[in-house]
Amino acid sequence: MARSFLKLAADIPGLDALGVRELDDLFAEPPRTVTAQRAHLAGTRFVVPLPGTPDEAGLQHEKPRGAGTGLLHVERFGRGGFAGLSARFTHPRSTSLAARAWNLACHLQAHGVATPQLVALAERGASPFCAESVLVTRELEGFVSLREFLRTTDKRSERRRALHSLALTLVQVERCGAWLPATTADNVMVQRDDEDCVAIKIVNLHSEQALLRERGLSRSRLPSVALTSFAGGSLRGSRSPTESEAWLVALDRDVGAALSHRERLEFLVRLGFTRPRAAALAARC
Repeated sequence: MARSFLKLAADIPGLDALGVRELDDLFAEPPRTVTAQRAHLAGTRFVVPLPGTPDEAGLQHEKPRGAGTGLLHVERFGRGGFAGLSARFTHPRSTSLAARAWNLACHLQAHGVATPQLVALAERGASPFCAESVLVTRELEGFVSLREFLRTTDKRSERRRALHSLALTLVQVERCGAWLPATTADNVMVQRDDEDCVAIKIVNLHSEQALLRERGLSRSRLPSVALTSFAGGSLRGSRSPTESEAWLVALDRDVGAALSHRERLEFLVRLGFTRPRAAALAARC
């Protein structure tokens, strides 16, 4: 028997808040929303404005409907074949590939790893393996991909802080038992705060510096790092050192020449490799 399922984040009052009339509208390409004319495809996801979000000229075409404004990422998944079967019988057990991504994102967030904000999960159809599904998330505002960050950021201190934050994130991913084989320099996102109000920055900085001076401390702010791809992901508990090393080195190699030898060596050491082992791996990347 055909089935349909909808899960909304706690702050979303209903599909209408997303500009959608019914569940099947989320499966259309592009999704049938009141803002569909402004939707565009970015990789495997449609980027769709929420109702009330101004266009590029700053014009507002609709009123907000209760979910705020901004951009949504809508990703559609097929039944998945073997991947769908794996989603049902490996952890976290999930009824669809979108549900697997939702469950992994929740697990990561609970363990302090940033991911896009979850908005909606939709499933439809009956299958012995897995339902057809859609995952809706909010766009990460003020973030760029790791590849873009390294390509456009020359200041060594900024690059060093970003790589430190990335290393802490990847270590936490391993500690919480998540396996994310699709991690690349394109779906690791780094926060950029250069669009923040300068006046607010100055006020906050003065307040922080006064408090730090009182306590004899110094301040080194790390940018946030978020993971946006959960393809092929699962919860596996422990993994072999060889498997962990291969995952981390694959990301390092994907970054390629965007990292200097010194940056690569520091990054690998922060990931927990000994200096001799880090030097050997850096020479291969």
